[in-house]
Amino acid sequence: MIMKTVKIVTLFFAAGAVLLSASCTPTIKVQAPDKPIHLIVDINIKQEILLKVERDVEGISVTPAIPLAKRAGWIGERTDGYLGLVVMDAPRDVKDIVLQANEDRRDQYVVIANKHKTKLDLIETVAGKRFVEKSAAGEFVQVADGSWIKK
Repeated sequence: MIMKTVKIVTLFFAAGAVLLSASCTPTIKVQAPDKPIHLIVDINIKQEILLKVERDVEGISVTPAIPLAKRAGWIGERTDGYLGLVVMDAPRDVKDIVLQANEDRRDQYVVIANKHKTKLDLIETVAGKRFVEKSAAGEFVQVADGSWIKK
């Protein structure tokens, strides 16, 4: 009697396993959540960083020779935050002033970018905007198409 029970139970489990394995294809159901997902983006963070960057850019020093060369019409402020030669055949000492000033500005921009954990090109853009805005009447500034205009 025990042998018959074992055979019946074994047969039952074997039949069940076959049925389960045949119908055990996983079904994946993708469903949107019942409630919508709301994302809160704090745009004030970027604005706050820009304000700090602008303050830091305001603190960038200018050597006394730069305003003189600007008033003479040799150099002007570019939109990328660097000085540019308005007149390509400017004297060598004016070209040297531009090269040195741009190296100094780049060094300062890198420090500001690292301080605020932001990209260098953002700092250059902010600085370019500020330097163009601060240029005095009669000085040359570069416009978006790359040409120079007298402010």
